[in-house]
Amino acid sequence: MSQGLRRALLLLPRGLTGWELREAYALVESASFSVVDIVRYRRVSASRLLSEAKLEEVARKAEALRGDEDARIIVYDELRPREYFRIVKRARVETIDRTLLILEIFALHAGSREAKYQIELARLKHRLPLIREAVRLAKMRELPGFLGPGGYAIDKYYKYMVSRIARIRRELERLRERKHVERLKRRSAGLPHVAIVGYASAGKTSIFNRLTGLSKPAGSEYFTTISPKVRAASLMGVRAALVDTVGFISRIPPEIIEAFYSTLEEAVSADILLYVLDISEDDAALAEKLSEGLDTLRRLGVVGTPMVIAANKSDLVGAEDAELARRVRLVEAMASSVYPAVRGVIPVSAVTGSGLEELKCRIATLLRGMDAYTC
Repeated sequence: MSQGLRRALLLLPRGLTGWELREAYALVESASFSVVDIVRYRRVSASRLLSEAKLEEVARKAEALRGDEDARIIVYDELRPREYFRIVKRARVETIDRTLLILEIFALHAGSREAKYQIELARLKHRLPLIREAVRLAKMRELPGFLGPGGYAIDKYYKYMVSRIARIRRELERLRERKHVERLKRRSAGLPHVAIVGYASAGKTSIFNRLTGLSKPAGSEYFTTISPKVRAASLMGVRAALVDTVGFISRIPPEIIEAFYSTLEEAVSADILLYVLDISEDDAALAEKLSEGLDTLRRLGVVGTPMVIAANKSDLVGAEDAELARRVRLVEAMASSVYPAVRGVIPVSAVTGSGLEELKCRIATLLRGMDAYTC
């Protein structure tokens, strides 16, 4: 096991596609966990995750983790309170689900006060039903002893959580208003906004760095950007404010949408959307990740904002120009059918710089209010 990594038993639902499995392992690694064993399961019913036999298997494989406070059972699924207590009571190891796994990654990259508030709010919102169940079990005298100091203390903690959620929401609203004022100042200075959006790990920050000349941290791990980065830049003679935003993820939990709304709002108020997509993915992954990203934008209320798609990592597709052209046509057809305001798909490489001049030209053309290229 690599130094600094926490041990984890990973529970994976059966039926995940190839790219979904790769994403699961990437998320676990990005959260600084090392998988010591895996349990594959098939959900018993809508309300029941694991069968008794599968639960016994989890308990047996979790024995090696007991006594290690940093170790976790990671359930790559949404975990209901009753299922959480079933697992923890039998395995006697702290357990997190997919939402909390994502928030673990966010916490590793959180630098600003706003980001820390957003993460805390999402965690509290996600854990609130769990504490409600803990209160119920404590009153029934069914709560395992190592999970808490007793019913009264749990009830008191629940009230604290409710109060803390209200306080954080007020603070985030204040910070949201400050961001709104800052956006208005940039607009009054004549700076239109270009929001860089897209699926996590597609290369948004790398594109942002290329367009602005900055060197903000970027990497293959997920969610290196938590708080928006804003930088004014000249795109073929047109000055604009470029905003690097947090990446999308499949089945993004509503708690994260709510908590990070002030961050995701940058996409809502943008004049142009620059959607970064990893064009080196296979067709199935391209379709799913594009669909998830566009659906997230729809949930945020983004409708009709002109969008340019940067088909990033074109250097990884290979020497076959015909294959790259095929993928670009596929992405354009899929995107346009869902989001009619797509104004082009441009293959680029943040590594080699290929296609970036054409990308700048396309964005500048749209910012000038034209549809035809003018560069």
